[in-house]
Amino acid sequence: MAGLKDVADAAGVSMSVASRVLTADAKARIHPETRQRVLAVAAEIGYVPSHRARALRMSRAGALALIVPDVSNAVFAPLLAGVDQVAKARSVSVLLGQLNGPRAGRQELAALVGRGRVDGAVLQRREDFTDRMLASLLDIDVPVVLFNSRLEGHTGSVLLDDGEAARIATQHLLDLGHERLGFIGGTTRHDAAVRRLRAFRATMRAAGHPVGESAVVAAGWEAEAGATAAKRLLDTSSPPTGFVVASVNAALGAVSHAGRAGIRVPEELSVVAVQDTWMAEVYCPPLTVVRMPLQEAGAAATAMLLDHIDGSALTDQVLSAPVPELVVRGSTGQPSTP
Repeated sequence: MAGLKDVADAAGVSMSVASRVLTADAKARIHPETRQRVLAVAAEIGYVPSHRARALRMSRAGALALIVPDVSNAVFAPLLAGVDQVAKARSVSVLLGQLNGPRAGRQELAALVGRGRVDGAVLQRREDFTDRMLASLLDIDVPVVLFNSRLEGHTGSVLLDDGEAARIATQHLLDLGHERLGFIGGTTRHDAAVRRLRAFRATMRAAGHPVGESAVVAAGWEAEAGATAAKRLLDTSSPPTGFVVASVNAALGAVSHAGRAGIRVPEELSVVAVQDTWMAEVYCPPLTVVRMPLQEAGAAATAMLLDHIDGSALTDQVLSAPVPELVVRGSTGQPSTP
């Protein structure tokens, strides 16, 4: 197993230079050709960093935590990939953790990051957390970058363009000829859910179809919530011909309920969701979605966190590129004629 001395010898540089290159020391003045040579040699001989040595040298744990509401949720897979991509490139380990609820959240997070286990965390807010709960949770000894959530009084966040994603989803159904749309959203406690709802209303209003309160259900992100919301929206005298759903898991629940109710998708009901997972692609019918750049956002949040640990200031960012992408599958079509 190749170590730092092996890299330095093979690249013809000192161990100090090799170390600065391999730890991505932004303050080191190293010629680009030398930096590239060290990195190429490290890759060629299979260099494996000593996290213990680096941690002792820099008084750091050499690890960060990614905290999500549910580690089994496939939506978070590309987020983890983005976090891991940047962390691995900077010789940092990633610990994956889960928050199980408002009451236990603070103790769980403190236990994960405590005793010097990690140098910082990227955290995805649970939808049942109020702002006060989230603020209390963030009162810990390491920096936290919030993923797709922003909190007054806390600096350090990377947001997706939720408004653009909801606009694209809504416009897709309008372009197909739908006018009577329902919206299945997340809880109003989560600021991402609020952004998606606002964009849905604005897009409908711009098209000349203002949305009544009965056409919106603040249900939640998960399948059961989506099924319950779909039942409520469809059990009316003039049900929607299409749903815009703020979460792909809730959309799966909505389509499932429609099937049990004998409503054909997309012949009698079109459904488009924000976010994508492998389940959406293999479902019957496969779901039309607006795919969000979760991997890129995870990478941006991790880079911000690690740069801050190295001395840079935290900021609040909105990921503007790549833009959300409409992926048309089998759950949307033109509305049926009366």
